[in-house]
Amino acid sequence: MIELSWSGLRVPAIAVELDCSQKTVRCWLHRFNRLGLQGLEDLGGQGRKRRITEEERSRIISLVKTVPPGRARRGTVGLR
Repeated sequence: MIELSWSGLRVPAIAVELDCSQKTVRCWLHRFNRLGLQGLEDLGGQGRKRRITEEERSRIISLVKTVPPGRARRGTVGLR
């Protein structure tokens, strides 16, 4: 985007060339103009924070994989 802008292309042409929206092109160009090369780095920390820890998630997954109490298991010996 930056190179295309420097070569004289305008936002609509850059968006067509890169198959993205004009809004995206403007956003990145403004970030670059404001922060330089650092503006092109990932900001990190974007999006909703996790509500449970990885350990809690693993525990839930293992519980889902177990047979519920009181339910007969398949292949149990002695059932007719």
